[in-house]
Amino acid sequence: MNTIIWTTIWGTIGGLLAWKIGFPGGAAVGAMLGSGIYNLIATQIHFDMPVPIEIGAQIAVGVVVGSTFSHELLESGISVFMWGLIGAFTYLLVGFILAWIASRLGYLTFGTALFSFSPGGFTGMSIIAGAEGADPAKVSLIHFTRVVLLFIIVPLMVRFLAMR
Repeated sequence: MNTIIWTTIWGTIGGLLAWKIGFPGGAAVGAMLGSGIYNLIATQIHFDMPVPIEIGAQIAVGVVVGSTFSHELLESGISVFMWGLIGAFTYLLVGFILAWIASRLGYLTFGTALFSFSPGGFTGMSIIAGAEGADPAKVSLIHFTRVVLLFIIVPLMVRFLAMR
């Protein structure tokens, strides 16, 4: 139980610090880094998060996402929704291909690879991956790498292309 408490404390510190300084990915990335660094450095004990805490986290993520729904979102029209569908299925196809390659080469299990290369945020995908028997730490690391790189590269691309 001591490991859960300290992991939570360091995750909270990391999350609040990242949120306060405006770190890409905000509180979620900071919490992952804070708790991850604690577990890598301060403890040699591996533990699995208790199921009630994992379920609570899944519910919290669902509530946060659901709270963003609004009438303005619906008013953006069917065309935006259609582009969302096109993007999702394109990303899924590319993710499936990458997952197949990574699993065939022996780097990841197919399930972990599919959660890792599918569209979505690392918080939600890693929680769902864990619930489905995939490796949430690997899923988080791959999504974290993607998100942080995109948070750096996309604004630079927009700035560069806007200058032309």
